Amino acid sequence: MSNTSLVFSNPENLPVENVTISISNTGVLRQIKALDPYWLEKRDLILYERPPSGCELVLGALDSWKTKMEVYIGNLKWLLGLEHYRFWSTVLYHPQCMDSLISFIQEASPPYIPPHESKEVQKLYDEIRRLVLVVFSRLVTNKESKSQWMTKEHMAKIIYDKFIFTIPVLWDICVIYGADNSRHVSRLMDAVFSLQPRYETDAMQALMFVQESFKYIIMQVNKDYESAEPPNLPETFKGFGEIKRPSGSKVQNKITFDILKDLVIHMLDTAITLRIFAEVYPKSVDMMKRTNFVLSIVQLYEYGIPLLYEKLLEVADETSVTYTEVEGYIDLARAEFIDILREMLAVYKSAILNRDGSISSNVEAYLSVMLDALSERLLIKDYQMCYPVHEDLELLRQAYPDIDSVKTDFILQAIYSNIDEDDIKPEGIQTTDKLTNGHVETIDNGPTTSKDNDIPDKIREQSLISEVKDILPHLGDGFILKCLQHYGFSSERVINAVLEDTLADSLRGLDRNLPIIPDDILDEKFLETGIARLNVFDGDEFDIMTRDDVDVSRIHVGKKKEKYKSLGAMLDDKTVVKNRLDIYSKYNLVCDEESMYSDEYDDTYDSDGVAPTADVTDDPRRPFVTPRALQQRQRGAEEESEEETEAVEEEKAREGARNMDFCRNPEEMRARREANMAAKRGKGFRPQPPRNADVVGKQKGQGQEKEVLQNRDKKEKHKSARGNHNRRQGAQWKRSQGMMPS
Repeated sequence: MSNTSLVFSNPENLPVENVTISISNTGVLRQIKALDPYWLEKRDLILYERPPSGCELVLGALDSWKTKMEVYIGNLKWLLGLEHYRFWSTVLYHPQCMDSLISFIQEASPPYIPPHESKEVQKLYDEIRRLVLVVFSRLVTNKESKSQWMTKEHMAKIIYDKFIFTIPVLWDICVIYGADNSRHVSRLMDAVFSLQPRYETDAMQALMFVQESFKYIIMQVNKDYESAEPPNLPETFKGFGEIKRPSGSKVQNKITFDILKDLVIHMLDTAITLRIFAEVYPKSVDMMKRTNFVLSIVQLYEYGIPLLYEKLLEVADETSVTYTEVEGYIDLARAEFIDILREMLAVYKSAILNRDGSISSNVEAYLSVMLDALSERLLIKDYQMCYPVHEDLELLRQAYPDIDSVKTDFILQAIYSNIDEDDIKPEGIQTTDKLTNGHVETIDNGPTTSKDNDIPDKIREQSLISEVKDILPHLGDGFILKCLQHYGFSSERVINAVLEDTLADSLRGLDRNLPIIPDDILDEKFLETGIARLNVFDGDEFDIMTRDDVDVSRIHVGKKKEKYKSLGAMLDDKTVVKNRLDIYSKYNLVCDEESMYSDEYDDTYDSDGVAPTADVTDDPRRPFVTPRALQQRQRGAEEESEEETEAVEEEKAREGARNMDFCRNPEEMRARREANMAAKRGKGFRPQPPRNADVVGKQKGQGQEKEVLQNRDKKEKHKSARGNHNRRQGAQWKRSQGMMPS
């Protein structure tokens, strides 16, 4: 009985790893697991071959390739047509199955290679490419039907232990399918990494290996194999001494074109792979950040790519097609490195704008990646030309107002100080032009001078010191000045060297709290004038021995006399006010008080038609004479009238004073009250002496007087009328008087 005609049955819907199938062969009943080599078919699964092109196009080569690939396509269709348990049995136990699949993703054309010139060949290639993707998609599908399924735990174990998926396989899938099937590849990556978390550790190990390969490329273009000296690289490259040429290898006099082309293609493939990997699987950005992968890209971009251009000029002809091809590969690799940095920053920016996770941690991660990119100048310069950084920072500032302004200002200042004036484009113009060429001198970590070979003045030095102290406030001004002098007065290089602990040996031994010790003024003046003087006022603004522009008007000999003796004298001085009278008089705002009003002026007769009446005493006739008999009585009447007149005047004066007073005089009120009391009591009244109200008495044991005992009884009897008693009556009285709301 053939196993191909057997019908799979799983009535209990068990996972495929727990299913056993009963078969009868020549009357013998056997129990075989669903995943077992027994279900394999004898079939030769051939490997994929790249289609011939160029010089490989000999007679019959394309026909032979088409015949083989038709067989290869038939094998893929046969594999996809197998049942679930037979498919997994073939994948796990057929010795050629996985080799056949992996051969295609290893030999497939990368995205930067144009399609084949033959349409038939390209059609077969596209069909193979589609079927291989379907096979790998089925390999991450744990359930195909209700009865044909596999637990995720078992699937995670077999795909990892049987090496069905590895990091190189996943990266090759990204390169082949990520450009036009990014969504499908993204779901495949999520499924693999969610099924088996151990792939994250493998991915980090792979990234570390890529970092070593970048170091190897930099060493190849910088190393002179004729000399035993190490490559001339900056101090920031630690670990290059550990990379040695394998023993027994031939000593190369210089790099050849074939080696250079292999290095460039390897660099380009790696850059495209990692860019697509970061695009289809955003969680990989955290892995790159944890391994400091941005620093490796920046170092390769700074110290590898410019040397690749120079080596290409040395080993190839500029007019040849191969030179143009390799140069295009280098340019494409540079663009891919810029896009890797763009994808990493885009992941954190998207998380910030979509409010995914902690916004503050995503902002810090974004700024950390940007600061890593600022460690060298070429990459961030080209990145700024393609994707302006200030636009992203402004967008983040709107989404998260609490962003660290010190870091953002430092990033923008470092970028703008790195860009030449000719490279600065006006806003509104797209800066997607050709990248800056890499033919620049490498920048080492040694001491340099400023651009104009001029030492900055004191103000410039203080400005640079303050820039460094904004990021590193614990450093002393003197130490920062020494570092600035060593690194050509570049604050960015000083900050980067301190943060990465890559200071030069001459700076490591200095005290980091070293202050600035100013030069002695006496020494400077002695060198200028040749006069040695010891005075506390030497070199000040009034030193006529060393200065010709002394302001003599500010010098006063002796005690200076003050204009005013006291504050009152100064306030009484109205000279300034009088000097202003002529100004305000023109506008009639100020006039003389004497011209307006005078207390001695009599305006009685100012009105028209009013004249004084004639006095009777002015009568020229004989005056009236009073008889002597009546003069005595008249004199008495005049005295009485005078007294009455004086009394009336006094009373009027009192009433006028009373009317003028704001309130009655308390002294008068008390005097009037005492007078009334005295009138009521009579002339012989005397007030009673104060009653003895003593309730304390003598000390205990000495006896008490009768008055003391009476006072105590009286106090006890009447205590309810005062003190803290009778509260209800008091409250009622207050309500009646309107003192509290009822």
